Amino acid sequence: MAQLRHDYAKFEALNAEVLVIIPNGPKLIEKHVREYATPYPILSDKGSMVADKYLIETKRIVVLTAYAPSVFLVDRMGKVRYAHYASSYVAEPDNNEPLAELARLTH
Repeated sequence: MAQLRHDYAKFEALNAEVLVIIPNGPKLIEKHVREYATPYPILSDKGSMVADKYLIETKRIVVLTAYAPSVFLVDRMGKVRYAHYASSYVAEPDNNEPLAELARLTH
């Protein structure tokens, strides 16, 4: 998520909001926000209800369920305008493609 912090101003400049959704509970999220001062909200999806709704693939790893990092651009009507599914749960998606798509959609 370091790349999101780095590029957050670029998303803001394109009138977009970054929301990070992870399968952890609120206590782990609060700790992360305190340690890294994230400028965007991190939402808990414990139970994977949001992941299921948007058909986000989860992978079984030992006894944990983990999301492969994915990037979605969702408009205000809930329509997914861009989707990228990473091939590994440790990969951090590049922001260049979604930023380019946002620029295309806003012009």
